[in-house]
Amino acid sequence: FNKNFICIKVDMEKEGREMNKKLKVQNYPTHIFFEPTNIVMIHRVAGKKDLTELLEAAHDALDTTKQLRTFEQKYYNKTANTQEILTYFRMLEKAGLDNQVPISTYLGSLPDPKLLDYDNWRIMYDLFKDVEMPAFQKVMLNRSAYKEKYTADSIDNKIISLYNSALMTRIQKLDTLGYKNMIEKLGKSGLDLSEKIIAFAELNKSKLRSDWKRYQIEAVPFVEKYCKDDYRRLNEIAYNFYERVYDKAMLAKALEWSKEAVKIQNTIRNNYTLACLHYKLGNRNEAETACKLTIEMAKQAGVDQKQPLLLLDKIYEIKAEEKNPAEKN
Repeated sequence: FNKNFICIKVDMEKEGREMNKKLKVQNYPTHIFFEPTNIVMIHRVAGKKDLTELLEAAHDALDTTKQLRTFEQKYYNKTANTQEILTYFRMLEKAGLDNQVPISTYLGSLPDPKLLDYDNWRIMYDLFKDVEMPAFQKVMLNRSAYKEKYTADSIDNKIISLYNSALMTRIQKLDTLGYKNMIEKLGKSGLDLSEKIIAFAELNKSKLRSDWKRYQIEAVPFVEKYCKDDYRRLNEIAYNFYERVYDKAMLAKALEWSKEAVKIQNTIRNNYTLACLHYKLGNRNEAETACKLTIEMAKQAGVDQKQPLLLLDKIYEIKAEEKNPAEKN
């Protein structure tokens, strides 16, 4: 860093407050790389980074093909292809900068057939987060087309997630009136998912308030009524039970939800939750099997295996203690 940059550390909540009116830093730390002559930002990453990630960001800042500024210029000069636009929006998110306005503007500018292109679908599905942005209406108008090309499950999940995010934001901001107004508007919308979205919001309201006793009570009828084919909600609620619930009868219910989620969609996340619940219930062999499968799937996908590896170590440790109790004493 000293060889390639002049390194300066500024507290944006103290001496950097005036500077931050322009830089808009909200995530700490944020690393911003400037051009040496005109003090123009060329690259930016937000959030805590380990050594490898920090060095990667520094190398990207020195490479004009990987700088945030390069993708920004291509986007606004209208020379970027769809893959580059997707990359630019992802880079904005990693930089801790707002990407919802440009994403909404971009999606809103597309003709309907182009909206369904794979990279544009990824922009909408992975990155678009604001139900109140104008592009949301366009997404809803194309819901049937999305279902036909990318499955009903995927687009319905996106709609549920968008509404849930908006409703939970109001709860976090103590905007009770805004929450009630959105619920009322949703109830009158005629949307076939509205009842499920409202019930899910009420369930998550208990979660946000850390009212886990109420969460347990509400989760059971919610799952029974709305989650027959919804592996995402099954897995999410089952994992919440693993983290916060200690009643064995309730954990047994969560285990069945987790098994059903795996049955519907055999994913890394679903198998990890299954391993966790078996572990908490004392089913060592089943936990080990599910954990090993999770690790193998993660290896094949090239994703981080830290969590299941840590869980597997715990399982081995307990099994060793059970096998040789005298050694523990």
